Parts: sequence; structure tokens; C-alpha cells
Amino acid sequence: MEQFGKNFKALDIPSRKAKLDQITMFLRQQNALVEAEAFQALRCCYPSFPLSANERVFQEYIAWGEIARVQDHPTVRHILSQG
Repeated sequence: MEQFGKNFKALDIPSRKAKLDQITMFLRQQNALVEAEAFQALRCCYPSFPLSANERVFQEYIAWGEIARVQDHPTVRHILSQG
């Protein structure tokens, strides 16, 4: 998960949104709805309107915690291992 986080944070905001949309769609297709919601929580950290830096950091912290909760799911584990 650490490598995935590093690679993810290296992306610009539009690329982050696109990656999270792709992951969420894939997980929903795999009927991994709870897991998809964890990634959707991270996607919600990047709305079309600007958030304060502190608000974004706080929301990202909570969202990464949600992803950590579901990281043992086989599909999520595969996604995270891809970096």
C-alpha cells in the first residue's frame, strides 16, 4: 500500500481523479461495493471546488484509513500491489 500511496501522490489532481474513477468502476464491476466506497471516499477529496489545504489533508487521512481497512480483499490487494 505504501508504494501505491507514493505513486498516487506523485500524480496531478486530474490524474488522481481519473485513476480513482477507474479503480472504483472496476471494483463495482467485481461486486466489491464496500471496497469501491473506500476508494470513492478518497475520490471525494478532490471536488471541482477548492478545499482548504487542511481540509483536504484531513479528508485524505480518513480516506486512506478506509482503504487500509479493506486492503486484505483480494482485488484491492492486487490493485495496491500494482503501485
